[in-house]
Amino acid sequence: MTTPSLKEKYNKAASFLKDKKSSDEVTTLIHRTPWVRILLEHDQQEGDSLFIEVEMSLPESAGMKESDSSEVIDRLTEHLQYLQTLREVGFELSVIGTGCIYCASKELHDTPEDNLFRALIPP
Repeated sequence: MTTPSLKEKYNKAASFLKDKKSSDEVTTLIHRTPWVRILLEHDQQEGDSLFIEVEMSLPESAGMKESDSSEVIDRLTEHLQYLQTLREVGFELSVIGTGCIYCASKELHDTPEDNLFRALIPP
């Protein structure tokens, strides 16, 4: 994934969400990896603001061998550093539920700068 393609996905989703005439909150997925989901949300009642939410969790363990544990720990460390980077560019971090889903979210009033899209690219 590159910054331009993530920005294009964001712009396309933002246009779709803002054009959708709904009084409800609408969410669309703009990127997904086994570890990360990047969502864009729009709530008509909140005006023109959009919300980016990054959800991170361990991938499904189906098919994972015990010998893979070290690799999983290394990847988890990379992804926790990724969340720290998002916090440095203004995201709020939280943990959702008992399933250990780590979340980073940010309210956007304008189209973000390219540095935000660079930070959003998962490891």
